[in-house]
Amino acid sequence: MEDIDRTSTADEFDADAILADLLECCGETVRAFAEYDAKTYNVLYFDQRLVDEIETEAELQAFADRIHEDYRLDFTEKRMYEDVYSELGEVRAFSVFFRQSAIIRFVGEREGIYVSLDRDAPFNEAIESVYENLAESS
Repeated sequence: MEDIDRTSTADEFDADAILADLLECCGETVRAFAEYDAKTYNVLYFDQRLVDEIETEAELQAFADRIHEDYRLDFTEKRMYEDVYSELGEVRAFSVFFRQSAIIRFVGEREGIYVSLDRDAPFNEAIESVYENLAESS
């Protein structure tokens, strides 16, 4: 399977610019990057290491479908957390840390960004990079 490198279709933010800045900031620690909403997703970047592990486009599709089944609920959870913790303001992201990697999902009103990073990635710089781009988009 060839490298995954696609163009954004998001309306809420400039995912292409966010990805370019993340790759500049985090380099080879970026594992995967996708944009999504409640119904669809678009994988924009898949690191060569992951491409090597997933041999066919069908395997990638099955993997991405499985992940999207969970992350499409982010928009419902965002509203729930904002209701419960209203004094803290708007929910901007969800994160999950694993032994070898981390996933950060930045959530807008209708669209989100999925970022997978190695555990040794510069997380603060990555988060700030995305936040700066999101601020420019609004």
